[in-house]
Amino acid sequence: MKKKLPKSLILNIITVFSLVLFFSCTNNETMAEEDIEILVPDDETSESEEESVDEPEEETDTSMEVGTASIPADLMENCYQWKITYPDGEEDKTLCEEDNNEYFFVNDDKNGIVFKAPIRSNNGTTPNSSYVRSELRERTEDGDSDIYWTTEGTHVVYAKQAITHLPINKDELVATQIHGDKEAGIDDSMVLRLEGAHLFLSFNGGELADDVTITTNYTLGTIHEVIFEVIDDKHYCYYSEDGTLKDKYAAGNASEYLVEKSGSTVLLDLEYEDSYFKIGNYTQSNADEEGSDRDDENNYGEVIVYDFYAMHPDAE
Repeated sequence: MKKKLPKSLILNIITVFSLVLFFSCTNNETMAEEDIEILVPDDETSESEEESVDEPEEETDTSMEVGTASIPADLMENCYQWKITYPDGEEDKTLCEEDNNEYFFVNDDKNGIVFKAPIRSNNGTTPNSSYVRSELRERTEDGDSDIYWTTEGTHVVYAKQAITHLPINKDELVATQIHGDKEAGIDDSMVLRLEGAHLFLSFNGGELADDVTITTNYTLGTIHEVIFEVIDDKHYCYYSEDGTLKDKYAAGNASEYLVEKSGSTVLLDLEYEDSYFKIGNYTQSNADEEGSDRDDENNYGEVIVYDFYAMHPDAE
């Protein structure tokens, strides 16, 4: 006759078996979880990781290194190729030996030529002009005579400059220009002009073509590069503030800096003679315009020119 196990013993056996089974399952799940690895594709990055690796965009350094010039001629590619007219109306054709003076001098950093035109009661002007200037006028390369060229062929002028000060009342100034045949009604055929903060190209005061805006927010002291180019009557302008225009133009890849008018880079298409380039400061004011502020020591126009040249490839 078989003996029956007591109920209490049976319950204890069931309980122990259940506990063993429970812990066995729990350990297996834990191991499985520990073996799981989440893989992220190489080309996917979490949002936080993207933010951590973002780098700021590089900015072009447009600052100027300190130079070693002592007189303006030290900063001129060809000091024979230019003469200057001062605000008192005097003209100087011997710039290679010209020392610093109050209208034409090397800046404190010794890397730029300052063209300064104070508004004074005793200012002088050039014929057919009522405004003052400290401005270079192009001559032949050997300096023997003033140059005059026609718009046929290729003619280029380059300037790296900054307009740094304007007159108190009539705050207007021209820096870099092509001068044409005045007797034919073509005077300042294309100029870079600043009125207040409006920097633009002017074509004989709007008589030859409408103005073309470069910027309406020019800040005094902003260094910029400008190239005027005439090729068989067609006039072009390149403008840049990133400091790379001269090199890119020389390499033949400066088209991104061409100024456009109505979708065209040809700003003026006109044939004329007796042309020449001018560099520096043609302040568009005088003692009458400035009234009681004339002779104020803070009443002047000023341009600093860091680099410039003029060339006529077809004539070489």
